[in-house]
Amino acid sequence: MAVITISRQLGSAGDYIASSVASMLAYRLVNKRNIIIEAQRSGLIDPEIADSVGEGKPSLLERFDRKKSRAVYTIRSILREMGSAGNAVIVGRGGQAELRDYANVLNVRVIADFEARVARVMQDREIDRARAVKMLKQSDKEQSKYVKHFFLMNVSDSGLYDLVINTSRISPDVAANLIVQAVRQRRGRNDKIAL
Repeated sequence: MAVITISRQLGSAGDYIASSVASMLAYRLVNKRNIIIEAQRSGLIDPEIADSVGEGKPSLLERFDRKKSRAVYTIRSILREMGSAGNAVIVGRGGQAELRDYANVLNVRVIADFEARVARVMQDREIDRARAVKMLKQSDKEQSKYVKHFFLMNVSDSGLYDLVINTSRISPDVAANLIVQAVRQRRGRNDKIAL
């Protein structure tokens, strides 16, 4: 009944790793799209704001927008439900912060050197270097603002994570295997605790 949260930098191959881990463990992969769909299905998030939820710190006007605030807290509630249910790989959305006190959660941060990230984004999105650099800087800024605003934490604080993997030095496939090994090792250490 383990849960793995994967916080990742854009261009670090974190989404690939999350998908691989979910497949290897036969866990549910939970990303922004899945969470939004679940929230919309239950009627808790207005479809017109669904895509903007979880992208950086809200503006002053957005902080007073009840629909937007409700959407963020709905996402946090869904994360807690998934944390309790187990057998899930949760990608982003501040899962590492929201579920930090859950015993069955393995919090992972996937990072990479900036130049490696630039190269991956250029290749994956078929864009030039200038656009890739701009995209990475914006993504890092938005991720940092989101976690700081809603969880009062620093996304780069290694103390939030059980495992930090740099895919500039470790391949994404090896990284996925390390995460699976960590889950299995912790599970085997004490059968009464899911992780």
